[in-house]
Amino acid sequence: MLHGQKIIYVALVDQNMRMFENMSTRIWEHEKMIKRFLKDEVCLMGRLTFDLTRWRGPKSWVITRDLEWKRYKVGTIHNIDDLHLHSEGDVYVLGGKSLFYALESFVDEVHLFVLNSDEGLIPWIRMNMEDWRPGEYTSKAMWSYCHLIREKNSTPHKTLADYFDFDFDFDDLDEF
Repeated sequence: MLHGQKIIYVALVDQNMRMFENMSTRIWEHEKMIKRFLKDEVCLMGRLTFDLTRWRGPKSWVITRDLEWKRYKVGTIHNIDDLHLHSEGDVYVLGGKSLFYALESFVDEVHLFVLNSDEGLIPWIRMNMEDWRPGEYTSKAMWSYCHLIREKNSTPHKTLADYFDFDFDFDDLDEF
């Protein structure tokens, strides 16, 4: 969770847990799930993911460092900490790589599609599978799907404060 909002990943990887460069590979069931989430849920994606897919919905948000970037019918934020100020409820993270890495320790659920190939190039997040329990599972000839849910007594979520040193002693600074 991040700021009281459940973080849910929706991802497509190969059998080696690698993402496909420029989203060059797609699975129809993955696309249908994303369209369903875009219709009703708060969805967050990186700018490159949006540029490649044009995914948008009434509650979709794009995070970008470019302060000038805007698109029609898509919310824009520049800091992940601002999302809770503009949305309520669960947040479905649709990609990309930087966003998956940034929110890795906050993720509560994963909708994971695995394509039975080894064509992915970009490593996805590392998951300690002992921290997760499977929900729904489907296996087809070319791909598999699993809904993973983080165990309540698993590795504790980090907070943003865990990434900063608040024990800094300002008295240690030299006077100018």
